[in-house]
Amino acid sequence: MNPLLKKTLTLGFASSMLLSCQKGQLPSGKADVANQPGINTKTVRLNATAVNYSTIITKQINFILAGQLPSGAMMNTSVPGSRICGYFGNIACLGVLEAPTATNQTAVKNWMIWYMGKLNGTTNPVTGKSEVAGSIYDYAGSAETTNGTYDSVDSYASTFLMLAKRYGELSAANRTWLAGYSYQLTLIGNALMGCMDNSSNSIPTLYTPDDNDWLTIDSYVHGAKNLMDNAETNQGLKAMVWLQSNVITNGNPAYYSSVLTSNTSGIESQLWRTTMYNWNDNGTTGATMSNWATWYPDAVSQLYPAMFDVIAPTSARAASLYGTFNTKYATWSTGFVNDPSGFPWAAVSYASAKMSDFSRTNSYLTYLDSFAGTTQPNNWYNLEAGFAILAAKIASTAPVNLALSKTATASSNTTSAGNSNDGDLGTRWSSAVADNEWWKVDLGSNKTVSKVIIRWEGAYDTNYSIQTSVDDVTYTNAYNTTIGDGGDDVITFNATTARYVKILCTTRVQPLWGSSFWEVEAY
Repeated sequence: MNPLLKKTLTLGFASSMLLSCQKGQLPSGKADVANQPGINTKTVRLNATAVNYSTIITKQINFILAGQLPSGAMMNTSVPGSRICGYFGNIACLGVLEAPTATNQTAVKNWMIWYMGKLNGTTNPVTGKSEVAGSIYDYAGSAETTNGTYDSVDSYASTFLMLAKRYGELSAANRTWLAGYSYQLTLIGNALMGCMDNSSNSIPTLYTPDDNDWLTIDSYVHGAKNLMDNAETNQGLKAMVWLQSNVITNGNPAYYSSVLTSNTSGIESQLWRTTMYNWNDNGTTGATMSNWATWYPDAVSQLYPAMFDVIAPTSARAASLYGTFNTKYATWSTGFVNDPSGFPWAAVSYASAKMSDFSRTNSYLTYLDSFAGTTQPNNWYNLEAGFAILAAKIASTAPVNLALSKTATASSNTTSAGNSNDGDLGTRWSSAVADNEWWKVDLGSNKTVSKVIIRWEGAYDTNYSIQTSVDDVTYTNAYNTTIGDGGDDVITFNATTARYVKILCTTRVQPLWGSSFWEVEAY
């Protein structure tokens, strides 16, 4: 995705739409609202029992397939004249394969045949200028007209390679079929490599340096090394290693494996800037140019390295970036996104699922499920549907929150103790204005517990413990800290048998307020 140039998500080439905007012209994102003690700034619904994953997945697949033309092309929507975008179609089809029925696999196969049949040669037939072989233009409507343009080369190629890998993983027959397209798959891989800044390529330097750092530019038209694109490139290279090993005739997986290592190093050395990523490589090695106050591309791009496994979603860096994102944009999961263009950003729900934050994933999916019949949120495209399906599939296999709606008590204000395990981030328990208060939940029977999530309100504790018990008499410390810093604390510990889970709030950060949290979850 290219935030440097205006995105044109269209219902045809004439009407320009929403994902975006010229970098530098975007208004600031949502103002940061301080989560002060006693003030409810969150309205996120967490109750997973309200989410019907199967219904959501089926509805979104139907939405995607309604836009497929007889040729196999996937329009962004079923509205006549809608844009056909390779990137959108690839993500959409990744979603479709989460329900890999014979019908759905055939639909994806037809898309892949169409896509590989539209691969460009070395000359743009519209402009007469040179072109990246293996790239693909955007088209529009059933007539499949084109202006000879695309949003990017690297993201289109990498997501297609991801799709080919996923399709091939489903069966030996699929791999055999893909092997018949070894030439086209190689050409797409070559297009991705053509965007790679290495000693073999001389890239445009309008936005980024030509310094052989193994980052991809989005295209030779734009020449920008975007974080979002390179996260997708990284996953696309992993897919190419698999395809070279399992599908492509006379493949060379070692080569792509070495490129993958170099690209990962480039992301780390050129884009990571101590506390957050540069959304684009500007050629410096100092402070980041990214600003948390700007939703797109600055803030959203911080989620992409974990989304596409450049860094582990379980890593401290991923947790820190994701935590800050949710502090700055606390209402995204209710459907209140902060992109000034109004784009719905289902990709963020996929990021939350990858981060195992199923509370917010479920909140977004519940919002999505609130649209009855064939109705969808505003500005909804097959890209959004694909990401929503991917999120729903992960969430559908998530572990059960053992504490949800179980009996909770506390050392003070016990009548509100249940507010902190009711599945609602708009309600909370807060203690008396004192240290050494406690909150506990009765799981109903002995369970195996190995993870607790505490979603602190602004009045958090710096010193607190998690304790477990089977009889509500003898408690054992499972975890304690003296350097708590609020926010969402995800604590894992050795699996233990427990019926009761207690949070012992030892030392408050706010002397004028009690201890308080929005929600406690146990897994």
